[in-house]
Amino acid sequence: MGSFSETVRSLAFSVLVSSASSIRPFSPATLDLFQSHLGAMYSDTDAKFRNETLTNSKHMIERIRGATAFLVRELDQISFKLSQGSEPEHKVSQQALHEDIQSLLLKHKRFVEWYLDFLFGELIPTASYQRHITSLKAIILLLHSRILEDSPGLPPIPVNSTIWPFTVEFFIPRSMRLLLDLLMDPFEEVRIGASDVLAYALRDCFVGQISSGVSNDHESRDLRMKECPETEPILNLKVNSIDRPLGLLIDFIVRGKEASRRTGRADYADGVARSYRLLYSLQISGEDKIKLLEELIYDLEMKVEIASNDLGQAVLEAPIHASFAALK
Repeated sequence: MGSFSETVRSLAFSVLVSSASSIRPFSPATLDLFQSHLGAMYSDTDAKFRNETLTNSKHMIERIRGATAFLVRELDQISFKLSQGSEPEHKVSQQALHEDIQSLLLKHKRFVEWYLDFLFGELIPTASYQRHITSLKAIILLLHSRILEDSPGLPPIPVNSTIWPFTVEFFIPRSMRLLLDLLMDPFEEVRIGASDVLAYALRDCFVGQISSGVSNDHESRDLRMKECPETEPILNLKVNSIDRPLGLLIDFIVRGKEASRRTGRADYADGVARSYRLLYSLQISGEDKIKLLEELIYDLEMKVEIASNDLGQAVLEAPIHASFAALK
């Protein structure tokens, strides 16, 4: 996998993830190889090679899912045999086998934890387009494997497929912040990917507020945690509690609108529109959805009125790109 040849690296990855059995565990050495080389493969500049890497990543995820489910079943069976009592010599061998399987299962679980952390790391704002888009697509593959305990809109697992013997928390504050930041990415494909991932987040994941701190990873973007005036309410939910419903997303929209107004950037306007689409989809009742549409229309009317009075002022202070895109 460390070869300079893309063909050789792709074939090597394919060989490592391939198996006649979808529940065959990986060896610890193979998992170590993945950890050593996935970073370079996900950031490769060749789109064809990255697509092949994603195909192999899908096979890797499916096999880890099957392997961990198999290992858990094996542990349960051996534990049952040990609890029933057996010949001393058999008990020693079964105990040793139990420890070996437990160690291999732990290695697979730790790899899943590493893989999640790796994918989060690929989403930082200073990462390249290649790292962003490949990680987002890999996240979609991981979510589609149903490793989350509950999430709306995910496709069902085929009848004959195994299921994960454990679940993970994916939509944690760190990942939510990284994904929201990518809604303002200069590349449209990245913005689409981030919004597609966020669409699987539950409503409760958006509770809270945007932090006022600035980290080194975020200093280069106009939107990053700068204090922006909050000029108008969104669904009248702007209260001082950090636990208000959808507060994280609402704060982000307010700051995104200010950044879009200040810079006039089309990618920021598109990001605001995608944020509004998420906000709309997370409304519980039809009445709340209508209320959000009314506020969008009112905001657009106010901007049009400013333009009718002073076009120059409207260009600087009331751009309408984000409003039209959100309504679309």
